[in-house]
Amino acid sequence: MIRLVRANLGLLDAALAGDDSLSRALGHDVVAGWVTFTGALRPTRDALAADPNGAAWGARFFVAGDPPELVGWGGFKGPPKNGVVELGYEIAEGRRGRGLATEATLAMLEEAFADARVTAVIAHTLPEPGPSTRVLDKAGFRFDGEARERGELVWRFSRRRA
Repeated sequence: MIRLVRANLGLLDAALAGDDSLSRALGHDVVAGWVTFTGALRPTRDALAADPNGAAWGARFFVAGDPPELVGWGGFKGPPKNGVVELGYEIAEGRRGRGLATEATLAMLEEAFADARVTAVIAHTLPEPGPSTRVLDKAGFRFDGEARERGELVWRFSRRRA
C-alpha cells in the first residue's frame, strides 16, 4: 500500500540536501534512486516557496512497505485549469515492477477527483509503449494521441471523472 506524503518546503529542502537529510525529515528510509529527475526538485521547491498554497496541487513523496520507505515521487503539475490537472510519477528502479506506480497514480486520481473542479486528469509519456503506458492503462487512462511538451513529442493520456 502506497501512502502519498504532500511535499512541503522542509521536505523539499531536505531532498535537495540529499537522501540522508530527507530520510531524517521523513522519518523513513529512502531508497536509492527514488528521484532521477533531480533537475525538477529545485523548481518544485521554488514554486512552493513562491506560492505556499500551491502544495495542494504540487509534489508528493511515495512511501510504501513495512518498514516504510520512500520509493519515489510525483504529483500534480499545478491546480486545475478548465477542469483538468496533470500528474506525473517515478519509482526507484529497485522498486519497479511491484505495482507501486499504479498505486501512486490511483491515489493521486482519488485526490484529484475529490475536488469537484476536476473533470479530467491527464498524463504524458514517452511516445512509445513501456512501463508508464502500462501504468496509465491499469489506472483507467485512455490514449488521446500525440502532443508536444517543452518542444518534445509525447503521448497524451486522460481519465475523465466517472
